[in-house]
Amino acid sequence: MERLGRVRRRFGFDRNDLRRGVDRRQWAVGVGAVALFAGLAPPAATALAMETYRHGVQAERQQAANHRIDARVTETKSQDGAGLRHAYAELSWTSPDGRAHTAVIPADKSVKPGMSHRIWVDGAGHLARAPRTRTDTIATTAVSGLIAVAAVGLPLLAAYLVTRRRYDRRREALWDESWTTLTHRETY
Repeated sequence: MERLGRVRRRFGFDRNDLRRGVDRRQWAVGVGAVALFAGLAPPAATALAMETYRHGVQAERQQAANHRIDARVTETKSQDGAGLRHAYAELSWTSPDGRAHTAVIPADKSVKPGMSHRIWVDGAGHLARAPRTRTDTIATTAVSGLIAVAAVGLPLLAAYLVTRRRYDRRREALWDESWTTLTHRETY
């Protein structure tokens, strides 16, 4: 119980006569910032996470037809220059409907014409990305929720810290004023 009392006093939830007006105002600003955070962060995080999850599931469905195929390296090109060492490979493959496709991709210098290279293509046979996984969707959703919490919390924290600095200066001035009046008193 004593520990709870210490925590209560530490956060200003007591009727201490030694607290000045500046202390009470700083406490009110802190409690207000916490209340705003508690009221704004959960809805903002929930809304952004729900939207991100919806878009992720939609992307999963759209990319579900993507699959891997073997494409043939038809040509390689190198760009060497001051600080540049890039290699590109031209790939060719045939889609399920019989159409020929080509694409140029970054490649390792060890790639030679005639080699096979695994690529992702969509249902029409066009070059595509690897399909989005459920793990990607969940991770992106979690990160977007954390970003929303930070976007709400950081401005509130900054406002509190600026206010605290201002009240600390005022508190120091009041201490100096009190010490000055104490030292100028006549002693009997």
